Amino acid sequence: MNKNKLNELLHEGNEAHLKGDYRDAIRLFQSARQEAPGDSTARKSHYRAATELALQQANLTLTQNLQKFILVLSYHLIPPKQVAKRYKRCEQIWLMNPTCMHTTQILIQSAKKSGKIKFALQALQALSQAQPHETTLMYQLLDLAQKNQYISIEIETLEALTRLQPENQELSTALQIAREKSQQTEDPKNTLKKKLEEDPHNVDLRMQYLDSQLRTRQFDQAIAELTHYLSEQQTPQLRLEKRLYLAREHQINFKLAAAQDRHDTDLIDSLRSEHDQLRIEQIKRQVERSPNDLQLRFDCGKVLYDCREWEQALSQFQHAMHHRQRRIRSLIYRSNILEKLERHTEAEQELEIALAELPEQTREKQEVIQQLERLRL
Repeated sequence: MNKNKLNELLHEGNEAHLKGDYRDAIRLFQSARQEAPGDSTARKSHYRAATELALQQANLTLTQNLQKFILVLSYHLIPPKQVAKRYKRCEQIWLMNPTCMHTTQILIQSAKKSGKIKFALQALQALSQAQPHETTLMYQLLDLAQKNQYISIEIETLEALTRLQPENQELSTALQIAREKSQQTEDPKNTLKKKLEEDPHNVDLRMQYLDSQLRTRQFDQAIAELTHYLSEQQTPQLRLEKRLYLAREHQINFKLAAAQDRHDTDLIDSLRSEHDQLRIEQIKRQVERSPNDLQLRFDCGKVLYDCREWEQALSQFQHAMHHRQRRIRSLIYRSNILEKLERHTEAEQELEIALAELPEQTREKQEVIQQLERLRL
């Protein structure tokens, strides 16, 4: 096993997951599992990304249903004595539709028979973390964790349940007992923290620790600790800074999902605005460090355009016009902005410049002509 390769795949997968690119995250986590078949973090991350993707999709496509049918058929053709092979097939079926409770129950039963109950616990964890208000899932996870003595999972689940049901004294008592039991064992997150204290400038180790905090939704603590660390560094730590922005974005998205569940429109608008400002802050910081990078100027202009910061976007596209490959697109963006600012004459002028510079018979030229015709109506 190539440990560096595994860490790289996990980091890239986590970044894709935090951005909401679940298909890309799944691909990277699958590669990580192939690199290290027994790695618990890769498996758990894979389960979580698959669950998030399933929640985004309404139903399986016709092709996916056909694939699932073939997998189910092949499962029944595996002799009952081959429990490990049966479980692997169950996992493949479950990953296609992890939100299906029937499939999940079959996965749990298969895991029990093959001695892979931890895998089933991780599957239930992924489901409950992706659906933080589904207490039925949490109670099932809690029961399974208690019966099989997985104290860390038991504590995480009890903590989530007590947040949802603070008046439930039985849960509070159970949580206290579980925490007392856990003192006899070592929490993996605490192990990472101790290693980090011994080697504080190990970037890979710090990113692993941050990922472990984000998985347990310790957003405030994770962001505060990494912000403090970066503030004490003499030179920029680009990988960690990028991960910090992703962590902040993930926290906002988590709050946004909760606000949408409650239909809190004021909070939704506030969080979307906060998300926009975060994107702007990140890209502006990059521009400040590399002011002569014209591609970066173009990217900054697009972010500002998406966030409806018209005047600032206009300025960035003015710089990006000097990028030969981005010049025409920058002119088009500038025209769109000037039109929104009701400066129609200037908007036409930008398009006329683009039209004069474009070769014949291109899709971009046709787009410019159509926009000009619309402006002149």
